[in-house]
Amino acid sequence: MSYDKTLVSRSKKKSKLPLFLGCAGIAVLLLAALLAGAFYFLTHPAGQSIISIRSPLEGDRLVAGEPEYVSAYARDEDRVIRIELWVDGELVAVEESQNPNGVHAFPLLTTWYPTEGAHTLIVRAFDRRGDSFQATTTVFAAAIADRDADGIADADDLCPDAAGSLPAEGCPDRDFDGIADLSDSCPDDAGLPPDGCPTPSESDRDGDGMLDSADACPDVVGSPLADGCPDSDGDGTRDSADACPAEPGTGMDGCPEPGGGIPPDPAPDAGGELPMPRPGDDPPVPGDDEAPEDGGIAEVFPLPADPAQTQLEIEAYYLYVRDVYDELWCYVRLDDGDPRRYDITPEEGQLVNQYWNIAEEFSGENSVTILHPENEPLAISVNCLGANEGEEPHEIEGLSASHAPEEWDGRAQDLSIADENIINVRYHICSPSCDETALVTPRLAPVTFGPTGNGPYLLRWQWRGDESQIDGFLVKRFHGDYDTENIWVLNPGARSLNLADHMPACGESIEFYVVAIRNTEDGYIYSTHSNREAWAADPCTYTASVTFTNIDVHNAPADEQGLHRPGPIYGEFWVSNGTTVEALEFNACWCYFGPGATFWGWCEGLELEQASYTPRSIFDWIHTAQASCIGDGCNSNAFYAPSSSSLHIPFEDGDDLTIGGRIMDCD
Repeated sequence: MSYDKTLVSRSKKKSKLPLFLGCAGIAVLLLAALLAGAFYFLTHPAGQSIISIRSPLEGDRLVAGEPEYVSAYARDEDRVIRIELWVDGELVAVEESQNPNGVHAFPLLTTWYPTEGAHTLIVRAFDRRGDSFQATTTVFAAAIADRDADGIADADDLCPDAAGSLPAEGCPDRDFDGIADLSDSCPDDAGLPPDGCPTPSESDRDGDGMLDSADACPDVVGSPLADGCPDSDGDGTRDSADACPAEPGTGMDGCPEPGGGIPPDPAPDAGGELPMPRPGDDPPVPGDDEAPEDGGIAEVFPLPADPAQTQLEIEAYYLYVRDVYDELWCYVRLDDGDPRRYDITPEEGQLVNQYWNIAEEFSGENSVTILHPENEPLAISVNCLGANEGEEPHEIEGLSASHAPEEWDGRAQDLSIADENIINVRYHICSPSCDETALVTPRLAPVTFGPTGNGPYLLRWQWRGDESQIDGFLVKRFHGDYDTENIWVLNPGARSLNLADHMPACGESIEFYVVAIRNTEDGYIYSTHSNREAWAADPCTYTASVTFTNIDVHNAPADEQGLHRPGPIYGEFWVSNGTTVEALEFNACWCYFGPGATFWGWCEGLELEQASYTPRSIFDWIHTAQASCIGDGCNSNAFYAPSSSSLHIPFEDGDDLTIGGRIMDCD
């Protein structure tokens, strides 16, 4: 026992110094950690919660009953999981992150229909810890004075008691030429100022303002929006292709889209259910803006007050993503504005989803128009996420670029990651709009044929830009997915191309598109490409050669006098491709039906024994009989036979050949 105690005693005595040193070391480490933490928090302040309402802005005056698009943006380093819109203390819209961990930047875009009076809008966001922050704006809505209900305020309507169109300053304009019927000398025919009547000329024989070279209906007065063809409802779809010619539409068939376009969100007086707050959440109060629960800063960013601004229109029309996803959505940010989310569907006809239909979401009537300082570059960033069923969303490599004012001429922009085929997006920036920019996008018409159907073959396009701004056009000819041919048309005034040297081979289908080009010190720049037009050639035609080689005569039926010997004979051999018949006709028979002849007459010629023959031998017998005939009285003068036992007939891919023949006994 004493031995054990000694050991214990020694052990306690030896442990005092290490214990002291250990405590001192821990204290030093704690002090270092405190100093490091203090330094970090001095140099890295707590993550700020930033939220802004971009539209409507504080004090905006809105039109009661008209849709108002509410755009807001929330950002938090702890990631945002939910964003809400409250109007006058009522929750009207909610967006929640599809990623359960939230996202750093979360936009809100919705539609609200204000009623008359003042309204308080609060946008509130929650991070993944449950902390909230918000921004508030106050607006006023008043009813518009528009007694003819044409959407044009009475103060701006020259015909406030008759529904009209904006191009005609609110007055009726039944031919849709922008000239009010009261001032239009030809109110039923689209025409040109000042009288609204067609003005025929040598290059515009129907006088509708569309040159014949670009007019799809050069002999009928039409609308420029419908390529010069009649367009009764003014929706840009020619009457001949418009399933609803009396009703303006936006669909491919000229009919209104089901539901009338953008769905109201929420619709006024629709009786739909509004979203519900999260359990336990109280409605936000405007005074909380200055003190977010997370200690961050809530801000409302007004539009810049710089008067030197220009209008820009941005359109995107091509998106490729290397990896395959079931779903794809992208956030697009212009300068320091709020990112806007676009949910994109795949292009049709793909085996796997790699090409995405961004043009449907980000071009045409869905293009983005902004005001921007006229001398400052425009920054663009694109961040996309893809998801497959049952998997977490995957963030794709982000893209960003800065475009100087000289690049706002409509030229095609190609944005991708250098040396990596991960994601590629194409777009253009237009000032002031893509219909008025220097490099206007051409519009291609189908291939047309000459009046005889044999040429010339013309590819025509429409281009309404300033010819002094371009050097010509480039036509791309496609055969298959990758085989291309560049056809340079270095004439700004050209509007067609003779395709005599670029025709498809038989059975082949080719496609074309055209771009406007301008030569610069850095090389050619291009407009975005036109629509594609296909040209399918006639099917390939071949020649089938058919030779008749053998006739087997066996068990022939009894002839006159009980003989089994058919004849004299005549007949034919033939071949058909379904539309054309080629035949070898022969006759080795002469008959007499005059006095002294039997009921069947008296016939002579070639009779067939029970044996095998070749058609060639039958034809040779006939030719020999003809050659031995001297004078007009020979009966064999009635014989005839072809010189060959072969037939040649054209046929196309997919045709069926039918071959046949018959041999007849002439008596």
